[in-house]
This record gives sequence, C-alpha cells and structure tokens, in this order.
Amino acid sequence: MKQRRFPRMQLDSKVFLRTPDQAFSADSLNFTLQGIFIKTREKVETGTAVEVEITIPCTTRNPNMKLQGVVTRVESSGLAIEFTRMDPEIFQCLKNILMRRSPHRLKPYIAP
Repeated sequence: MKQRRFPRMQLDSKVFLRTPDQAFSADSLNFTLQGIFIKTREKVETGTAVEVEITIPCTTRNPNMKLQGVVTRVESSGLAIEFTRMDPEIFQCLKNILMRRSPHRLKPYIAP
C-alpha cells in the first residue's frame, strides 16, 4: 500500500469545482496538503485540470480559497484531486490547520 506524504484530515465543507466543460458544487470528504476528495456524482475524467474553490476558516486570510488541481482518481462516491498549484499563503494556512488538528502532533518524536 502506498504511504501518504501528508496527513489526511476529515473536512466537511462546500466545494465549488470548475472544469473546462462544467462547474458544480459538491461536499468535501477529506484533504491533505497534496489534494482533496470530494463527494459527487458528476462525471469528470481522470487527468482533467480543475479549479477548486473551498471555504476553510483560517485566521490569516479570507476563508474562500482557490486551488488548481487535476483529477487523479474517479470513484462511484466522488473524485480525488491532486493540487498542482496553490498560493504560498494558502499552503501555510492549510499546513497550520492540519498541524493543529493532527492526532500525531501530541506524540513526541523518538529517533530510531
């Protein structure tokens, strides 16, 4: 099984997705600094470039964030989108949210 590079966090938020051919809203299921999984029945092909607009409360900036991505997996329950471009400020905000909510943050690191 492939190991994740970034921790995954459950995220129940509205997402607006724009492709070259369509635009629709959906609900997010979870996200990482690498991407997001959204629940939708809309059909979007793997490899499609998308713009993701999501609302995440963040103290340092507007909660409406726009990210660029590509659809990497299509399932009956939704779409996996890998982020391809994001503002450094958005990256830092998402990183801070993940660090605050991560269950691993309270465990001390012990070197092997």
